[in-house]
Amino acid sequence: MKGQATSYTVSAATLFRGLMDGGSSSRILLDLAAANQIELHATSADWNDLLWLISTALRESESAYSGEEYASLRNNLPVIFHS
Repeated sequence: MKGQATSYTVSAATLFRGLMDGGSSSRILLDLAAANQIELHATSADWNDLLWLISTALRESESAYSGEEYASLRNNLPVIFHS
């Protein structure tokens, strides 16, 4: 359909890389999705995997996110999560 953004399916690893590495191609995908130039899709399982990756990285740096911060992250990511 003309005018509809191209859709891509992404994994938790791609999302994590995009959040953590500002110079990566994964970050470019997130930036394009935030600008509504493409549409990113992931599963609920990918969201759970992303939570695990983030919490593991934070644990290594002796930090933590609250449940509200994780909820805010999910709401602000330019990704559509499906069941």
